[in-house]
Amino acid sequence: MRPPRGLTAWIDRAYDVGVVVFAAWTIAYHVCLALRLGVPWAWAVTAVCLIGWWLVQRRLPDTPSPDSTIAPSYDGTAAHAAARPLLRREWTAVLTVLAAVVTAFGMAFSAPWSLVWIGWLVTAVIGTLTAWRWLRRPAEPPGDTETLLERWSPVIALGWAIGIAVVSLWTMSPSGDDVYYVNLSQWVASHGEFPIRDTLFADLEYPMSNWPPVASYDALVGAVAALVGAKAGTIAYLVVTPVASFLAVLGLWRLLRAWRVRPAIVALSVVLLGLLAGSDAHHTAGGGLVVRIWQGKFIFAWVLIPWLLVHLVRYFDRPSRRQLLSLFAGGTAAVGLSTTGIFVVPVMALAGSVPLLRRSWRQACACFAATAVYPIGAGLVTKALGGRSADLFGTRKLYRFDADHIGHSFFATGPYAVVLVLAVLLGVLLIPHRGARVTTGVMALALGVVFVPGVTHLSYDVVGLGPTIRRIKHGLDFVALVGVTAVWLGTLLRRWRGLGLAVVALAATVFFAAYGTPMRAQVSTWQRPFHWQRLDDERVAVARLVRAGPLHGPLLAPTGLSVTTALTTTSIKAVVPRDYYMDYLRDDPTFHYDQRHFLGGFVNSAGPWDRSGQRTLDHALAVVHVGVACVFAGADQRARALVRAGFSPFFVTPRYRCFHHA
Repeated sequence: MRPPRGLTAWIDRAYDVGVVVFAAWTIAYHVCLALRLGVPWAWAVTAVCLIGWWLVQRRLPDTPSPDSTIAPSYDGTAAHAAARPLLRREWTAVLTVLAAVVTAFGMAFSAPWSLVWIGWLVTAVIGTLTAWRWLRRPAEPPGDTETLLERWSPVIALGWAIGIAVVSLWTMSPSGDDVYYVNLSQWVASHGEFPIRDTLFADLEYPMSNWPPVASYDALVGAVAALVGAKAGTIAYLVVTPVASFLAVLGLWRLLRAWRVRPAIVALSVVLLGLLAGSDAHHTAGGGLVVRIWQGKFIFAWVLIPWLLVHLVRYFDRPSRRQLLSLFAGGTAAVGLSTTGIFVVPVMALAGSVPLLRRSWRQACACFAATAVYPIGAGLVTKALGGRSADLFGTRKLYRFDADHIGHSFFATGPYAVVLVLAVLLGVLLIPHRGARVTTGVMALALGVVFVPGVTHLSYDVVGLGPTIRRIKHGLDFVALVGVTAVWLGTLLRRWRGLGLAVVALAATVFFAAYGTPMRAQVSTWQRPFHWQRLDDERVAVARLVRAGPLHGPLLAPTGLSVTTALTTTSIKAVVPRDYYMDYLRDDPTFHYDQRHFLGGFVNSAGPWDRSGQRTLDHALAVVHVGVACVFAGADQRARALVRAGFSPFFVTPRYRCFHHA
């Protein structure tokens, strides 16, 4: 019995279509945003973009440029060939390994940071130069005949994808970031238009906290919700979550195949077992696979980054105008998913074009331009419009500027750091694909620049990025590099035949379980599907507020209830949906920042209430015109303070006690 023929091609084609459709929606969204057109127009423009895409693609030849030397089109090399690069006795390769070991142990034992960042840069530079020299050598010959495992790998990969999608539906991990993203989606669903002013505190009365609203993903969630008559949260939590997790697994598998890792399905299985046994959202982005995968920035990291790396490899192997069109779609979709794409994708485009310089500078320039033109354009527009973020990096959590903190937040310390740093830094030698080695080396060098003390401060002063520049790490795809390393170790045990890979897979799982953070520790609770990523008691309280009809003023409630309210409905405004989202309105006298800040502290604290603050409380409640106020169920003194301020009991849940203005 054989698996269906062409299954892998069908999977890849469906993946490509999804990216192209989202890229078309992103262009349509930006057009409608500029012309102030509503959701129906966005669907129409998306259809026009897709038709135009189809017509252009049909006219573009899929044949390579005449001045290019094409690498063989086979998938995978002989299993033993993957072990050759690191074992070559070349002084540059030896220096790369030695520098990587010093850097890894420096990270693991928290050595002086200068040793780590200098060692990282030295490793990246020498490793990239080594990979550049190896570009001259002919590609590895095709491998052995297809094994039974490789024959059934599409079925196994689909099984993994379905399994991870199911696991994602069982997780409960509320995120405060949703207060902005899902609220914006719900506004689109409720009003049928794309807002360019704040929807959290009032109906388009204040400027937006994250400006301009470049990402099209949240608008798409709202548009789909309106189309099917559902809440935006239902689409984000119950539809996007399993679909994105499913695509993330298939994207990782596709990237490993594009890098010619063989057998790619073993690398995929090792990585997924390791992520489930012990991963961390910061160290490997592994937590994002099932935790917060509904957010655009995690879809960008898990779904689109592998897709872009695959197509950069494909252009290196077979450069054509049709492939450039695909790279343009990837860059456009990246901007639509997250503003992170504005600065990460150009760096990836540069890294992907460097190996092409060996062959043709025209191809290198075309590769960079096609991939980076939309992100760079979006960045220029953002800068021209005075782009800003709700997170004031210059005044909040300043430790995030520290390069030492950034590095250890990625790699931690101890054995975990040794393995992960070596996997990332030696990927430049271990990846079987020649062009991908150089691309990986350049990306490692870019991340090393972030590790240089003062770079994050400089980026903040110049362009306003600040600590966010650390997301350049996404372009390296730590997860895939761990899989590459695992398969390479398995090839060293080739005398054991297939048993060597099984031993490595088991050892990796045990290692991550012992030294990583288990997935269960990253998930707040496990809950039966299908549920929102909010606590049930919060949703019950919000439902009670909605049934009560229009409130005579904004809602004052603890952060959890405020967030759930903001992403459930746009008709009820929270006084303090999330504290730092108010900072940019501090100087607006109509916003009453000081009073809002005081009220937020009042409802979020469960400690004793000092009656000396009653007058301040009365004044703040009156100035902000609070209509309903909720406190924690056990906060008796605060409840009595609300009664003294003129509020009457409204309703009670196991978690909250709510009062309305008499």
